[in-house]
Amino acid sequence: MALADVQAHGAAFADEALPPLLRPKVMARIRWHQQQGDTVAVVSGGLDVYLAPWCRLHGLALVCSTLEHRDGRLTGRYQDAQCVGGEKARRVRAQYDLADYGRVYAYGDTHEDHALLDLAHHRFYRGQEQSAHA
Repeated sequence: MALADVQAHGAAFADEALPPLLRPKVMARIRWHQQQGDTVAVVSGGLDVYLAPWCRLHGLALVCSTLEHRDGRLTGRYQDAQCVGGEKARRVRAQYDLADYGRVYAYGDTHEDHALLDLAHHRFYRGQEQSAHA
């Protein structure tokens, strides 16, 4: 498929399908972090073709799975490893020097988020703050 076609469908998905799926408490928490001046990044196994337009609209950084393409056409592969499990934590460490941040918050809702949550001072799993692992 042509990358431009998939990007157009992704933008439409971000505009039409994502908003009803987003929990109001999550969006309020994102806004709270932004008002604090925090760097806010969405870290997801989801795809760049729909997450990138949504993140741009909301002023959020993005770390996610990216589709590989050549000469304007998708190859059917990921550009790098899929951004799940330990790959989420690896990419965050590669993109951000966490020592530069006084407090790091992380939010997750699947088993694929545990490695990411382990990077944070404040870990929220399915809306509940978790204690640090021993």
